[in-house]
Amino acid sequence: MPPVYSDHFLLSENLQQPYECPEHTSGIGILLTRKGNCNYYLNGLKYEVNHTNLLFVNRGSQLAIKITGKDAAPTLLFFHSKFVDLVQHSLLNGNEKLLEDPAGELPYDFSYLERIYNHPHFHETVCSLITLGSSCSSFASLKADITIRNLFEDLLKENQDSYRLSQNLQATKAATRLEIFKRVSLAKEWIEQNYNADSNLEEIASIAAMNSQHFLRMFKQIYHITPHQYRMELRLNKAKQLLDSTGLTMAEICQVIGFESAFSFSLLFKKRFGLPPSQFRNG
Repeated sequence: MPPVYSDHFLLSENLQQPYECPEHTSGIGILLTRKGNCNYYLNGLKYEVNHTNLLFVNRGSQLAIKITGKDAAPTLLFFHSKFVDLVQHSLLNGNEKLLEDPAGELPYDFSYLERIYNHPHFHETVCSLITLGSSCSSFASLKADITIRNLFEDLLKENQDSYRLSQNLQATKAATRLEIFKRVSLAKEWIEQNYNADSNLEEIASIAAMNSQHFLRMFKQIYHITPHQYRMELRLNKAKQLLDSTGLTMAEICQVIGFESAFSFSLLFKKRFGLPPSQFRNG
């Protein structure tokens, strides 16, 4: 059975030597690291977490931790066991329904949340709780509760979006759709972190543990775009940001975003935003 937490539980340690925690049944929580890299294992699958992303773990999952490097700072936030279902229930139902049935049909399923998130906002929010953890004041406790509530509401919106996207898959079984979505979203997160990398479809598909053509079909079904098109969109949006906020030359921007040809970059940028890069920078 998953552990029962009567309150939110936050643990953060600065490790100076390797650390291992054997596999055990987990509650609902968020796993990250403030520095260094940590390997978290969920149901036998390895997830590498660094100082910019985080991993959501569902209740009942088998969790193990293995940290081989030194100077890491694993940080674990587990939610009050009843809190997660009550928040989900309040988001799904109006005030009248809440008055009639305040508890709802518990527990809810959070399977679609169990994956890596590359959202700096989520990471920063959890880390901000550490500074409040040492305070016993009622204000600090209230602020921590509000912060955790807002964080979990944002995660639940991600869960709803993920479920909606998964329905684009043509698989008939819900379990199959969930498994395919998790694999493809893992590759999508990798693309977002490595959008400037010179990687081909086979390499990206291997992250999802699929052959390239099957991965391509599943990615298109879910997101209505190919992995290549998605990566180009990320690159062009990053170029737009750099043009707007830095003084980097076109050649330097091409190097940052992974374009070998400045001419190709200029053509694609104009097609996407209506202006060549030089004119966009000049306003």
